[in-house]
Amino acid sequence: MVKLEKITTTYPKFSSQKENKILYTNHNEDISIKYKSTYTLKFVLEGHKQYQLGNENIKVLKNQYLILNGNESIQTEAKKGTKGLSFFLSPKLINEIYKYHSKNNSQSIPLKFYECTQMKSDNGVGVWLDKMTHLLVKNTFILNHHIDDCFIKLSEEIVKEHLAINDNFRELNIIKYDTKKALYKFISQTKEYLNDNCSEKISLDTISQTIGVSKYYLHRVFNEINGCTPLEYLTSIRLEKAKNKLLFSKKPIFEIAIECGFDNISYFSTVFKKQIGCSPSEYRVK
Repeated sequence: MVKLEKITTTYPKFSSQKENKILYTNHNEDISIKYKSTYTLKFVLEGHKQYQLGNENIKVLKNQYLILNGNESIQTEAKKGTKGLSFFLSPKLINEIYKYHSKNNSQSIPLKFYECTQMKSDNGVGVWLDKMTHLLVKNTFILNHHIDDCFIKLSEEIVKEHLAINDNFRELNIIKYDTKKALYKFISQTKEYLNDNCSEKISLDTISQTIGVSKYYLHRVFNEINGCTPLEYLTSIRLEKAKNKLLFSKKPIFEIAIECGFDNISYFSTVFKKQIGCSPSEYRVK
C-alpha cells in the first residue's frame, strides 16, 4: 500500500523513505535538512527548492521536477511558502519495472537516473503528475482510493522514459555516464527553452545561440535522442497549446494561431490537419 503523508513543520520527521509513498510538503518556515536519498521524484508546485548533491547545486523551479538516485548524501533548502510533492520509489519497485520493460537484459541494475531538472510536459510522466496533483488538491478521497494504481503508472513512465533515452545513447555508442548526463541536461534545457518560449518566433539559430551549441550538433543530437528535431518538437508543443485553447476558449481561430506561435492561420490549419487529422474548426466542435 502506497502511503500519503503531509508535512508543514520546520523540522519534519519522516517515516521510512525506502517505502513507496507520496510526501506533500507545504513549508511554513525556511528549511535546510540533510539526509540520504532513495529513488525519488521531486516536483515543485510553488516556489523553488535547492538540492545539494556532492559538488553540484541544483535549483528546481515551479512546474519542474528532479529524479534522484538512491543512497546519496543530499541537502535540501526551501523558503517559507514552498510547496512540493516527493514520490519515493522503493528499489524493489524500480527494479521490477526495469526488468519487465528492459529490452536488453545485460543492462546494469539498478537503473541510474540522470539527475537534471526537467520541465513538466505532456509526456507520460507529466500526465500522471498532473492527475495526481489534481486529485491531491481537489479530491484526496479519490486519490487514496486509486493511489496504488496511479503510483505504479507514474513509476512505469519514469523508468520507460529513461530506458528509451538509454537505448538512444547506446545507438549513439555513448558509454560514459557523465557524457550521457551532460547530453541529457543539454536536451532538457532545450526542451525547457522551447516550452517557455513556444509563442515566440523561434529558429534553429535562436535555439543554438541560447543553449550555446552549434546548429548542426543541436539538430543531430536532439533528433537522435528524441526521435524528432527541435523545431518538430516546438510544433508539437504549439499544437497541444492550440488544442487546449480551441476546447476551452471562445477566441477566434486566427487569434489562437498567433498566440500559439504560428505565423498565419493558413499554415496553422495545414499543420493542424496534418498532425491531428481534422481542421481546427472541426476539432473545436467535437
